[in-house]
Amino acid sequence: MVSALLQAGFRVDDVTMTDLVAGGARLEAFRGVVFPGGFSYADVLGSAVGWAAAIRGGEGLRAALEAWRNRATSFSLGVCNGCQLMALLGWLDPSEAKDEVTAAEVPAAPSVRLARNTSGRFESRWSRVLVEESKSVLLKGMGGAKMGVWVAHGEGQFTYRSKGVLPQLEKSGCVALRYLDDRDSVTEEYPMNPNGSQGCYCSCIM
Repeated sequence: MVSALLQAGFRVDDVTMTDLVAGGARLEAFRGVVFPGGFSYADVLGSAVGWAAAIRGGEGLRAALEAWRNRATSFSLGVCNGCQLMALLGWLDPSEAKDEVTAAEVPAAPSVRLARNTSGRFESRWSRVLVEESKSVLLKGMGGAKMGVWVAHGEGQFTYRSKGVLPQLEKSGCVALRYLDDRDSVTEEYPMNPNGSQGCYCSCIM
């Protein structure tokens, strides 16, 4: 991940959870945060569940992340377990959905969750995606592009707490990428859509 960011022109600092919990790194100094992939706390409680609990349990860290997230000049990227983490923290929820529950309930009941692939298997293959016009600063100017991406996950299916969440995400310009079939049409059909995500999408931007 660090190598990819460096090649894209970013200045990168490798900050660990230990650094954040101990107060050894201050988020105000950064413009972006990337939550990387890889097993977290061995995933024994579920993908990113332990990671999310560590953040929720640290009042200072939780408050610092929320303050940083609400800063207009900040951006975030979650990859694999990092995306799972963002979902569990409620960072993928559309703003309209947050109004449906109290602030205390949002962390425990996020509107967007990543569930096991409908195939029941770990999926690792080359897929094609459509880049949508969205809020993503990393995909700015790429709307309409169709390209290949490698997918490798066991829990990549986007699911929603209620039927109204997906339309809210789409209306808000938060859907960044959608899976394509071999005719370049957006699809929920397996295996072109490897996880069964509703709305054919594989990436959510908040």
